[in-house]
Amino acid sequence: MKKIIHISAGLFSFIFMLGFFFMTLKLPYSYVLLYLGGTVAGLICFPLVFLYEWKEHKLTENRILFQWVFGQSAVVIFVISTWLRFSNTFSANITLGISFSILAFTFFPLLFYNMYKQSLEEI
Repeated sequence: MKKIIHISAGLFSFIFMLGFFFMTLKLPYSYVLLYLGGTVAGLICFPLVFLYEWKEHKLTENRILFQWVFGQSAVVIFVISTWLRFSNTFSANITLGISFSILAFTFFPLLFYNMYKQSLEEI
C-alpha cells in the first residue's frame, strides 16, 4: 500500500507539472491537468505519505514533524488557491501569498535547519 501511495503521489505530481508545461505552450487541457494533478496529489496523496511517515515513527522529533505539517498546510493552501484562480476570485492572490509565505518563512527554514542538524549527526 505504501508503494502505491508513493507511486501515485509521483504520478499526480508529474501530471501537475505537465499541466504547467502545457500551459506555457498554450496547449489544450492544460487547466484540466493542473486541476487534476494538484488536487489529487495535494489533498490525497501527500497527506497519505505524511500519515505513513507518522505511523512508522519517522516523525518522532518535533522539528521534523513541524516541517511536515507546515509543508502539508502550504500544499493544501496552494491547491485551494488554484481552485480559486479557476473561478477568477480576488482571494486567489491572497491564498497564494499565504501559501508562499508559509513556504518561505516556516517550511524552508525548518527544512534547512533539519538538514544541518542531520549533517552534524552524521559527522
